[in-house]
Amino acid sequence: MRRSRVFAAVTVVGLLGGLVSPVPARAAGGHTVYTYWDQNEQQDFLTDHGGSGVLVPPYDANGQMCLFPDGSGRFVTGYNPTTDPSNPGYLLPTMQPPVGEAVWDAHGTFTGTTFYVPGPYMLPGQTVGGDIPPDPGGQFNNNGTMTGCVFDRRGNLFASDLGTAQGQYPSPNDGRLIEWFAPGYSSYCIVTGPTAGGVGPHHVDGTGGIRQPGTLALTPEGDLMVTEGGVRSGGLPAGTVVQVDRHSLPHSAADCGPDGLYPAAQLRTSIFFKGSLSLLPFPQGIARDQACNCWAIASTIGNPAIAFFNDAGQLLSSPGEIPGEAISQIGDPNGYNPFGIAFTPTGTAYFADIHLTCTAPLTNCGPANNGGQIMKVTFTNGVPSPPTAVATGLNFPTSVTVCATRLYANCPTPAPSGADSG
Repeated sequence: MRRSRVFAAVTVVGLLGGLVSPVPARAAGGHTVYTYWDQNEQQDFLTDHGGSGVLVPPYDANGQMCLFPDGSGRFVTGYNPTTDPSNPGYLLPTMQPPVGEAVWDAHGTFTGTTFYVPGPYMLPGQTVGGDIPPDPGGQFNNNGTMTGCVFDRRGNLFASDLGTAQGQYPSPNDGRLIEWFAPGYSSYCIVTGPTAGGVGPHHVDGTGGIRQPGTLALTPEGDLMVTEGGVRSGGLPAGTVVQVDRHSLPHSAADCGPDGLYPAAQLRTSIFFKGSLSLLPFPQGIARDQACNCWAIASTIGNPAIAFFNDAGQLLSSPGEIPGEAISQIGDPNGYNPFGIAFTPTGTAYFADIHLTCTAPLTNCGPANNGGQIMKVTFTNGVPSPPTAVATGLNFPTSVTVCATRLYANCPTPAPSGADSG
């Protein structure tokens, strides 16, 4: 992953790209559950049968991974160019435009297709531009990053762009929610984002948008759930999970006008959860746990790190809480900082520990080099076990995705040795 301060999270992938049904994780017939995560510009995986490997070798893959709902095994991730010459992806052709969502085939090979918001900004020698401007130094790594994604029931793709939020606190409110429309995904709409200042007609890096957007998820009815960092009076942390009414979302680019901006008056939202110093102050991950038919919300900082809620956003006493780090404990080598959570169909949880360090409380916070982990949580009689690491020594793991072959038969896997993945 790029060497910056990025907040992202996780999802569970099923037939709709965001939900799973309660079925055995290893049913008769050899069904397999895959767990994927991004780190160091690549996508890794493990299986419940003990297998592991690299799905996407280093090539700018960042943020959440979401499978197309057509069963093809194709998937998207966010991308932006690495600036680290020691990373093998640095030598590969830079995707166009510099920031967007990349489409990969079922074997983790880049298809050459990207989804983006058009604009004038591109790297030297490129022919496709986006609306995200470069840094003052000419790099495209700090003015926009696609962190979360989800496909809705119509197959439209939503992605969250965290804007310039790079570990500073409070985070700027220049994040945005972008939609690309099926089946071609060539048309787009900025559902919500900055409304003043910034660059160009979309007010990129301006003000009035989302503050530190993280993961995206769908409710069983199809509403959109968006996690975001936030502050309340006095500058104290108070992130939120926002629920977007599915009926108020645009159905096509025609709903957004020639400027690609969705009228704010059309969007209907409600606060599903509001964090506080004592409970999930930085909610950046949300996933539905089919075992309890409830929601898990994860906070990158705070104790507890993960708590469970019913469909009305009310805190549940069962299945309990998963402990985390208080603000004063950030950087504890034995601690962890979840950037989201995902569940297998039988309720085992995985989360990405990006392992934060800060120069002072809530100041210049970012991931520790080689400190990231993928953590696993099992449940006994509904009570969560202490998290255990299933992968360690990772660089900037920001998301986890789970795919069960009983629900999605073509879960992505590397091409067999010597085979041409196309």
